[in-house]
Amino acid sequence: MKFKDYCADKIILILLNVIGMLALSEYLSMVGNTASTIILIGILWFIILCICLLIGWYTRNKYFKELKKRVGTLSQPWLISEVLPVSFHLEDREYQKVIRSVGAAAIEQIHKMEDEQKEYEEYIENWIHEVKTPITLLYLMINNNIQDVRIKKEIIMELKRIENDVESALYYARLGTAYKDYLIQEISLGSVIKDSINNNRVLLRSKQIAIDFVCPENIMVYSDRKWILFVINQVIINAVKYSRVENAKINIEVIEDDWAVELFIKDNGIGICPEDLERIFDKGYTGKNGHDNANSTGIGLYLVAKMCEKLDVSVKADSIENEYTTISFTFKKRKYFYENLSKL
Repeated sequence: MKFKDYCADKIILILLNVIGMLALSEYLSMVGNTASTIILIGILWFIILCICLLIGWYTRNKYFKELKKRVGTLSQPWLISEVLPVSFHLEDREYQKVIRSVGAAAIEQIHKMEDEQKEYEEYIENWIHEVKTPITLLYLMINNNIQDVRIKKEIIMELKRIENDVESALYYARLGTAYKDYLIQEISLGSVIKDSINNNRVLLRSKQIAIDFVCPENIMVYSDRKWILFVINQVIINAVKYSRVENAKINIEVIEDDWAVELFIKDNGIGICPEDLERIFDKGYTGKNGHDNANSTGIGLYLVAKMCEKLDVSVKADSIENEYTTISFTFKKRKYFYENLSKL
């Protein structure tokens, strides 16, 4: 708060003092006081007024600086009513009462919204689990009752797409409470990749996509198996969705060093144009390729990025349009955590 702004706010008080000073000067002159006495009294009055204004500005400026500082440290600004600095001004105390009342109402509303959101998430999760049962039954009915191989393949592909969309909805609903769902433990990365390839074998065969998988024996990482499997599934499904018509191929390679394990999933599909590359992990962003593909939602890679963030796995994308796309993941090894812990 600037001193001139404070004085402008106190303009009525200043004008009243000026009028009072002039009236007193007139009275003193009428009762026979000398000009020097009147001027001396006027100067003294002016000095006292300036001191009062400076003291008032200093205390108010200090109060608001402290208030801004406390607001700046809050991750939830609506809790400011709980950390308001003490003030001896009656006006401040009345404002604080109003702010506390408003803050309490806001907190109550937030809790209500959180409860409603929780109920919605629980409903979505229950609905998704219920949907999985008929999908499984449909697989069994198709395999047992449909003899035409071409029709069976097409129906299974559509079911796989529905199943993936349902799975994506489930993980999207769980993002807000991820800490309740994942379990960090030592897992075999090669085993997870093989499971993902096996899960998507129908899609891969339908598009006649070759898989080149290179992974040294016993590569272990610390992560959640279920979440990492979903992440790899999404990348492979994306690679299938945007594969080339002929000679399509996906290369999966795992490289290990002393500090990290890196997973590279590279396809020779249609690639990503440069202006879209930086935004492919944004929620709902489909880009040029998405506009050409009616099935694109822009959710798959967004979920990949969010899950990797929660699991402390780095994810990057590299691509050249009409040549290739590479999605790479970096898993920090236990040695990395010990090294960083020793620096604390």
